[in-house]
Amino acid sequence: MKKIALLSILLSASAMSLQAITITGTASTGVTNTPDGSSAFLIVDTSGLDSLEASAFTTGLTLTSGTTFGDNYFVAGLGSVSSGFGATLTFNVNFSLGDGSTAAGDNYYVVAFSNQAGDGITLAGGNTFGFATANDWQLDGNNGGTFVFGADQAQLTSFNGQEFSVAAVPEPGAYAMLAGLLALGAVMIRSRS
Repeated sequence: MKKIALLSILLSASAMSLQAITITGTASTGVTNTPDGSSAFLIVDTSGLDSLEASAFTTGLTLTSGTTFGDNYFVAGLGSVSSGFGATLTFNVNFSLGDGSTAAGDNYYVVAFSNQAGDGITLAGGNTFGFATANDWQLDGNNGGTFVFGADQAQLTSFNGQEFSVAAVPEPGAYAMLAGLLALGAVMIRSRS
């Protein structure tokens, strides 16, 4: 009986030690158009493909660590832009395989938003951002591993130089106005017949 209890304690302890992937370090240096203190999120594409595009970021989207958005994206954690000898993106993100449907082999990205700080930011039309990834930015099957940008995976020497803008989504009133114009047009066409 004592052996069973000891074995179960050891198994529980080993399971607890294999609970999280840790991604840490400096993901990118020479960041442009992103002020000190801005938020940078580590986002996993859970589709198993490499499909994150700028169009995924629209007006009203709220990015918070540990949540999902769209059909395929999990916000694994938050980093920040810090100044020094050129701006850098720093991270210390912890999450487990399976969170938000993440799996070994999924690609991940760093997405930084200009003038947006903190976790839980809600995007507005016209907010600007850039994102980066590398061939080895994929989730490892070791759910207890620590992976360091610049040592175990690529540390980019520059961020995506192209600056994207958050797509504006029309207000509900704009849809109502469009529907009214279509209805009026239909009535006018019908009255001519």
